[in-house]
Amino acid sequence: MKQNASFDTSFWINVCVGNTVAYVNEYFNLFTTNEVAEEIRYPLDILGIKSQSTLLFNKWLNQDKITLQNPNNPVSWFQSGENAAIALAIEQRYFILIDDANPYHRAKNAGLSVIGSSDFTVFLYDQDHITFEGAMGALQQMQISKKLRRTASVTLESLKRLKDK
Repeated sequence: MKQNASFDTSFWINVCVGNTVAYVNEYFNLFTTNEVAEEIRYPLDILGIKSQSTLLFNKWLNQDKITLQNPNNPVSWFQSGENAAIALAIEQRYFILIDDANPYHRAKNAGLSVIGSSDFTVFLYDQDHITFEGAMGALQQMQISKKLRRTASVTLESLKRLKDK
């Protein structure tokens, strides 16, 4: 069963560069805020750069694979996009898909169900959607903290050993 999830720009960009974005919609009903949408569209709307992540975001939005929804009471913990995505997750009891280290850990400490792109990559490997090499390659492409990358890499190595038995 798909879970409802609010996502931040960091997660979206990382699953795009890690080539795992195609699986996100299989597991989540995606919701995002106007602030996050503006951040993702910035390269195209302001700079005129047609990035893959922006073009795919617009496509999914037009195909109703992503729903725009805004919180009533944003938090003021971090930057506007992160705050709006977290506030939406709090208000609607959604999962939060986010990668920036401080917001990721703050959301976890607030009791939210937090999933980062590295967590999602490990899950995809565990479920045999991607290979070990694909998972490690995805982690290398993602802009995540060293701690999250290291944790995911160790987990992948452990899972690989279990699968190889």
